[in-house]
Amino acid sequence: MVTGKNTALAFIAILVTAGLLVFVPQVEAQTIDEQKQALIGEWNGTWPPFHLSSSTLIIHEIDAANGKARCTYWYSGRNKWYPVLANFTPGPNPKLEFKMEMTDHEFVLKNKILEGTSRGITAAGKTVDTTIKMEKKPKE
Repeated sequence: MVTGKNTALAFIAILVTAGLLVFVPQVEAQTIDEQKQALIGEWNGTWPPFHLSSSTLIIHEIDAANGKARCTYWYSGRNKWYPVLANFTPGPNPKLEFKMEMTDHEFVLKNKILEGTSRGITAAGKTVDTTIKMEKKPKE
């Protein structure tokens, strides 16, 4: 039997459910400005396991409207700084992608760690895949 009390409870339940569906995803999602601020800065890490080379990625600025990030990349194996214009993809785990010499790089921000993958060709013509976890250098 449908009563006014049951109808009111059902209506409240529907409102609560709808509110959770709308509110919960917004709590987890960062704004693009928050993603940019989380990424901009200096990131350092080491490429394991075979050569333990270190790298630094400095993210200077991000142009979200055009999907680009101006960066500088340093790799200890070459001991050289490279200016890089990376592709920027916003999202729950924002991503930067760029190609440098014969190597493709992808960096994804997950839980305040910049996880990178690199796929390239060695001087011997062998394809090599490596990963890195980079930490952001604190502001001084």
